[in-house]
Amino acid sequence: MLPVLTLAHWLSLHGLVTVIALLIYVITAHVLGQRRQPAAAVAWVLFILLVPYLALPGFLIFGSRKRTRPVRLAGAHPVGEATSWAERTALALRQPAAAPYADLAIHADGAAARGALWEVIDQARHSIDLCTFIIGRDAFGQAVVERLAARARAGVTVRLMLDGLGALMGGRPELEVLKAAGGHSVQFVPPLHSPLKGRTNLRNHRKLLVADAGLPTQRLWCGGRNLASEYFDGEPGRPAWHDLSFDLRGPFVQQASALFRHDWRFAGGRPRLPAPALPALPPPGPARSAAPGRRWWPAGPTSWTTPSSRCW
Repeated sequence: MLPVLTLAHWLSLHGLVTVIALLIYVITAHVLGQRRQPAAAVAWVLFILLVPYLALPGFLIFGSRKRTRPVRLAGAHPVGEATSWAERTALALRQPAAAPYADLAIHADGAAARGALWEVIDQARHSIDLCTFIIGRDAFGQAVVERLAARARAGVTVRLMLDGLGALMGGRPELEVLKAAGGHSVQFVPPLHSPLKGRTNLRNHRKLLVADAGLPTQRLWCGGRNLASEYFDGEPGRPAWHDLSFDLRGPFVQQASALFRHDWRFAGGRPRLPAPALPALPPPGPARSAAPGRRWWPAGPTSWTTPSSRCW
């Protein structure tokens, strides 16, 4: 007969499970180099202490929101060559050197954002790389897919990366026409893909479209708008959401392109195009060209941490 477990036995067993769960949390966080805000770390520890039987599986499935290896975007100068404190800080956080841009246009509303998006897609001659969280299963989302398919039929290399959870939230857009035209698509970490690796909560909210990276015609469309009607045209009885988006040209586009290629590789996308040749970087400091310069600070699932959070 099985021995009768007393309250003391149950408490000892519960304590053992709790200790093991805490050890797994600590060892996993240390080995994988995971970094969390103090509040998040405390919350996980309290969850494990109170309900280890639920907390440990939850941590293994949902615990990782970022990758541990840093994204190294092309175009960085050694930290010692920087002259300003802001530039030194950015380079110390492994961010790329500032790059010039031109023809910046901030979209006043959804109609302007839609017009710029159509223009960037239609004028692409070599490649289109599109990353978004949601493509709506609506008239706008279908129009995006059809325009991408038209460029693919014209010989443009089209790569679409859609977040795995966003694909479900948006109603699974119909991508068959894009694939039939020769376009390529991949989902970024489908929700049920390798859940024990802790990637279920690894989501990609970037919204950017890079056209003709590395060529004189290169252009970037970017912002916070998902590619669905409510972000651009609104719906009957409901105006479009207020959101921010912009487009620009110039060498800065290649930083966005490098980030897309990094995420595309992580998601297992094919084909993997070679990186475009980068122009020579101007020297830092006063000798730099007067053209405006910006740097891309990635913060998201494939970034080892949010750069701005490490400034404090």
